Amino acid sequence: MLFFVLLGFSSCKTTRVATSSKLTSLSTNKLIRNIENNAFDYKYLSVKKINCLFDNGKTQTSFRASIQAEKDKQVTVMLTKMNFPVARLWLTPDSVKFINYLENNFMLGDYSSLSKMLGMELDFQTVNAIISNNVFSMGDDNRDYETTIDSGMYVLQSVKNMEAIKSDQKMREQTRRSKKLVDKTTVNKSLYIDPVTYKLHKITMEDAANSRNLKVVFSDFVNVEKQLYPGDVFLHFLSPENNMKMSLKLSNFSTEKEKEVRFKVPEKFTQNGHE
Repeated sequence: MLFFVLLGFSSCKTTRVATSSKLTSLSTNKLIRNIENNAFDYKYLSVKKINCLFDNGKTQTSFRASIQAEKDKQVTVMLTKMNFPVARLWLTPDSVKFINYLENNFMLGDYSSLSKMLGMELDFQTVNAIISNNVFSMGDDNRDYETTIDSGMYVLQSVKNMEAIKSDQKMREQTRRSKKLVDKTTVNKSLYIDPVTYKLHKITMEDAANSRNLKVVFSDFVNVEKQLYPGDVFLHFLSPENNMKMSLKLSNFSTEKEKEVRFKVPEKFTQNGHE
């Protein structure tokens, strides 16, 4: 779940955060209902200006992006550098199309191809969940979480039994020796929720077996069509092979239907870099 955490608007900033001493205990079911009731609702959404800063520990680069989304149907991401196209990505529930203008190639495939390219698992349901700032639209079971309070926010912590912990510890040692990723591991998730707006402010995910960690922080919440959405997003993905950070600043939004960006491959571009 990486460079699709993209949304916000540039007005009416809010900084309301309650203190932990004033928080009232909520059941997990009640908290999740409040989150879902306050999730960003849209049919069409365009983010026309996204300033991105990328750092992988070796190189730093900045670029601009824009995004067009039709809920549950399609997401298009466009990347530019100095007003020149860098890449375009088209996502539907079952297909991925990608054009790389820097390397003169394109890809037609599914989410397994995209996940391999990014080095992490991704699917269309995850993209939709991030855009709506509602991780529970990914189909998580409420019974998978328990509620605590930390740093003035509600925290939904994924429940994990000791057998799973022992299993992950064994798999982590196997992964260290073989240097191969372990499939279907237990991932610990912590979701930090604002007690006033019930908006998702932070996600931490830990795949202990593969020594992989992801942190996503949403901040600078602003109004979009009378709904709150994060204007700043920060991502940090850490693994034995990667230490990747990305900062996103988002503005210039529309909830009107925009002209569709069609998938058109320039002549002489090769598929997946091959003739």
